[in-house]
Amino acid sequence: MIKKIALAVFSVILLSGAGMASAHGDASKGVAAAIAAPDRPEADVKRDAARQPAKVLIFSAIKPGDMVADLGAGGGYFTRLISGIVGEHGQVIAQNPPDWVEQYKSIAPALAALAKARPNVKAVTAKFDDLGFTDESLDVVTMALIYHDVVLSSADTGAMNKQIYAALKPGGVYLITDHHAKAGSGDASTEKLHRIDAALVRKAVEAAGFTLEAQSDALHFDSDDRTKNVFDPSVRGKTDRFVYRFRKAK
Repeated sequence: MIKKIALAVFSVILLSGAGMASAHGDASKGVAAAIAAPDRPEADVKRDAARQPAKVLIFSAIKPGDMVADLGAGGGYFTRLISGIVGEHGQVIAQNPPDWVEQYKSIAPALAALAKARPNVKAVTAKFDDLGFTDESLDVVTMALIYHDVVLSSADTGAMNKQIYAALKPGGVYLITDHHAKAGSGDASTEKLHRIDAALVRKAVEAAGFTLEAQSDALHFDSDDRTKNVFDPSVRGKTDRFVYRFRKAK
């Protein structure tokens, strides 16, 4: 029942988005099929309302056959969806840092099960600033709602962004979503509120050579004043989030 509702919601998105279905053509169909996949856990489907995967994944420009790295993949919410989009000729690398895998015991078995069910999924444990990707091997790199966590950790974000730039093929995409902090606050809210200033992220990523190609309001919520912890029940799932699509030069 929940999956039927999710598919219905996706249909409404396509019909309500000004020309979205016609503008994105087959991309929309691929995303719809990934979201409606019968093997998606009910827990994942329940998260769709808050994470708006249809809008975000269409915006990501991920397509069949792509090689994608899903950084900070956790148990694979987005990894599973991306797997459905790239298909049998593509691959998704689900990366998590060693300390996450050690702390959150559900990550490893969840990704192991996903990789067993989906041959195009590969789970990797690697530090954010020591990713180990081959140069120009990836079409897209995604980072969903965890850039602030990387900043909060001991990882060198400058080194990470440079490694991502090197790993992407010419014209490749680096997609970042995260929770908005107050403008001008830099990284002051990363620990207390789990938010980050979007301008800080943009500056850091552009310093690695990327160009901000586009941004989406798919996760924009006017009701969020950006002062509450993202886990506060009054804003959880309705935080104002930025969605940035950076591009490597061709």
